[in-house]
Amino acid sequence: MRTNRARSGLLAIERARVDRKNSGRREKGSALVVCEGEFTEPYYLKGLLAHLDINSASVEVIAGQTRSNAVAVVKRARDRFQQTPRDRVFVVIDGEQADLSRALQLCKTPVQRANTRHGQPEICIEPIISAPCFEVWLLLHFRYCDQPFIAYADVLPALQVHLTDYAKKDPYIFIKTGAGAGLTRAMTHAARLRASKLQTGGRIPATDMDILVKSLRMISPEF
Repeated sequence: MRTNRARSGLLAIERARVDRKNSGRREKGSALVVCEGEFTEPYYLKGLLAHLDINSASVEVIAGQTRSNAVAVVKRARDRFQQTPRDRVFVVIDGEQADLSRALQLCKTPVQRANTRHGQPEICIEPIISAPCFEVWLLLHFRYCDQPFIAYADVLPALQVHLTDYAKKDPYIFIKTGAGAGLTRAMTHAARLRASKLQTGGRIPATDMDILVKSLRMISPEF
């Protein structure tokens, strides 16, 4: 009961943040974020953008499609960029995807080549990988963990210890992982995990979500 009241309080705080937005303000740049996942990633990111006071005109989040693979996500990002160019392009992909290497190679081909005559920089797709899955990032909102998970099925029980009602279609997932306080913990834990992996040479678990958060903060008018 206490947990539910706490989450309700966090939800009220986040809604108040959104209500305080000034629709006339200008963000610093723009971004496109294309997700592999249909629900969890886009729901989380939309909550994050609300927390950062970034509107959808500045950062567009595109949800994944059923049975989408990593290469398909990168191709969708390329296609969408051609329709609506942005300053930066990200793809959010699980590390357990079988075609991840091909997708990462495709990311290296610029969606916009540099043109100094017209002041255009080279823009490549920036991959944001969580291994084995996005739920590793969610778990880091609650505690540091370097357990060598192999697949989503291994991560889920660890996450459910802290988030018993976890569901992929939960639109309030950002709130339920602690909102701003949870994000602060996750950023610290993700940086610590990366440093540990550099020392040990390990690959799993890992996440680049903290890198994406830092990039989005550069767009937010609050930072």
